[in-house]
Amino acid sequence: QVDNKHPTVKPNSLMRYLCRLVTPPNGLVLDPFCGSGSTGVAAIQEGFKFVGIEKDEESAATARERTRLARETDDLPLFSDSGN
Repeated sequence: QVDNKHPTVKPNSLMRYLCRLVTPPNGLVLDPFCGSGSTGVAAIQEGFKFVGIEKDEESAATARERTRLARETDDLPLFSDSGN
């Protein structure tokens, strides 16, 4: 578990839903204000590619670690609206 001190962390279930809602199958999710990486974690869990941009180094480091852990987990959905 990564210590996440970002002030606007979003619920994972919400971000997964939003990623599925707006991203085509095998699509790419771009978050130009990545923060601590909540959108990136959700995108990865839904089987999408992800690019995040963040200027605050502490938040960027947290996002890198959270998305790295999301890529390493086997907790991906068996079935998904993303078509993956």
